[in-house]
Amino acid sequence: MTSENLQMMRKTWAEYANHNLVNPKDIRPYVASSWQRCRKLNVDPYHDRQLIISPKDLKQRMAQFKDLISVALPTMKNIYNFVRESGFKVVLADQDGYVLSVMGDKTDHCDPSEEQMCAGANWSETYKGTNAIGTCLVERRPLHIHAVEHFCETNHLMTCSAAPIFDPNGKLIGVLNMTGEYHHANDHTLGMVVAGANAIENQFRLHRANHKLFSAYKYSETIINTMSEGLMTVDTKGMVTQINDAAARMINITANDAIGYHVSQILSKATPILGLLSSGTSYENQEVVFEKNNRKFYSSGRLLHDDFSNCIGAVAVFKSYEKGTKHQPRRVIIPLPARYNVDDIIGNCPLIKETKRRASIAAQSPSTVLLYGESGTGKEMFAQSIHTLSSRRDKPFVAINCSATPETLIESELFGYVDGSFTGAAKGGKAGKFEEADGGTLFLDEIGDMPMYTQVKLLRVIQERRVSRIGSSTEIPVNIRILAATHKDLKQEMAAGNFREDLYYRLNVIMLQIPPLRKRLDDIPLLVEYLVKKLSTRLGRRDIKISEQFLRACRAHPWPGNIRELENALERALNMVDEDGVLTPELMELDYIAQEENNSDGGPVRPLKDMERDLLIQALEQAEGNIVQASQMLGISRNTIYRKIKEFDLDISRVICG
Repeated sequence: MTSENLQMMRKTWAEYANHNLVNPKDIRPYVASSWQRCRKLNVDPYHDRQLIISPKDLKQRMAQFKDLISVALPTMKNIYNFVRESGFKVVLADQDGYVLSVMGDKTDHCDPSEEQMCAGANWSETYKGTNAIGTCLVERRPLHIHAVEHFCETNHLMTCSAAPIFDPNGKLIGVLNMTGEYHHANDHTLGMVVAGANAIENQFRLHRANHKLFSAYKYSETIINTMSEGLMTVDTKGMVTQINDAAARMINITANDAIGYHVSQILSKATPILGLLSSGTSYENQEVVFEKNNRKFYSSGRLLHDDFSNCIGAVAVFKSYEKGTKHQPRRVIIPLPARYNVDDIIGNCPLIKETKRRASIAAQSPSTVLLYGESGTGKEMFAQSIHTLSSRRDKPFVAINCSATPETLIESELFGYVDGSFTGAAKGGKAGKFEEADGGTLFLDEIGDMPMYTQVKLLRVIQERRVSRIGSSTEIPVNIRILAATHKDLKQEMAAGNFREDLYYRLNVIMLQIPPLRKRLDDIPLLVEYLVKKLSTRLGRRDIKISEQFLRACRAHPWPGNIRELENALERALNMVDEDGVLTPELMELDYIAQEENNSDGGPVRPLKDMERDLLIQALEQAEGNIVQASQMLGISRNTIYRKIKEFDLDISRVICG
């Protein structure tokens, strides 16, 4: 900024400071906005306020932002090396405008009378008016405040450049600032600050990632050490790399005495884990002897691979040697028979007939089936029908609703767990749905609501046909067919990052689209007849009659809840039906019903109560007030006629006379 421009800027500032007048063309937009904010905050343009917290409070604040400070200091040092002895200072402030660190001639906490730009000082607009730190926190973008652009006259000798610092989640956590005397201003200052802020953000992401990685390591280490079974891992040369507390107790050895030693120095030389390393073949329940105490255990082992399928070692699990352990039978799971087949699916419209035909074809294939359909369309009925028609019909059909199972439980429900794997785990462990469905069919209902971390494990089980219980490294082979269902558009879910693309293509081999009830209205009479018969038996209602008006009302309703909503409405009607046993539209108490099918005037849909009132008046007029005749015309009881007359507050004499 030239001296002439500086003079003009001083005049502009004085006009605003004294008279609250300014031409927006004379200053930069974000400076003008900041000056206006300062006015609203009652900042004195001639005397800024100072807030410098105590050393104790500063210590607490620095502890709160210790991660930011540790990541930012190396970058601040690099920047300061470029501007050393220029009078500029490199400043780090937090999200509230408090200075956390200063690199320059003075970096210690100072007295307010000596210097304002020091650790503990607050440089928000509330206290310092327009300035690079405070204005950057409001604008959330890099900016430069030069000389008289500062709202407070006490800061007119300064030139400052600042850039915001965001954490990996996009939250503003601080500001990097460079400040010095305005006549030392440099065009490259802002660029250096922006580059520095970007470097800090990148290092902060790396710091967070390393912290998460370490936390995940400690988490897995804790889980491993809470296992009731012993666990040991070795590298490709047979050197022990890890041993959990249970295995250490079995051997009566410390981890330090095992890690780094060859496995043959701890177990017998004929230990099966060495055979596993040479042959690559997993083993189950083989006898192992610990040489030091001559104790016997049973062990299962398998190879470990990296992401590129390269062998990186092996893992062995040890169980106590007890009588009958080796021959202990696997828990017998009683097959759960499927309740439905294709013939149980009511409907003869072309859409439903085609869907049943495709389901019958899918049943003859071992491929995975994905069923699409709105809630209440009968997706599980089709899944059970596919199982019943398949070669697995005599094996279990196991279903789990992914949306109804809490995220914290879905893994244990699907994969099972071993004894002591987590707090609250059942004694002796528990088989998951994959094991329960072994030999049969596993139905994953509402798969679109499955958490992302569970989708990863599910994909691996589908690919490998092996499952590991939580807390165990032993993989159990399973022979299952998977059927999945959802009401969501999984392609949209993939685009939104809520569903894995590889899992979608693994599931979507055969696709069945289950039509909603509103697209198969011709099936309404069949469905109503079937459901009324089933519900009447359960509710103990006899001689139920379905009126034509009732069926027309059923056909007119859009049924957003599909067959499930229809069944609920019918049950409600059966509970409210009069002694005559005639089902009438009002008994369903639906929110809205379209006009009758034979209404061809093309007018808007009318509320059910208005239609009922008009029909009742019409029947009474034609019957000349004879309640019996009117009830016969409408197909409802006399008691219902009287109730409706009272409900609509009708005067029969006026109705008859018109």
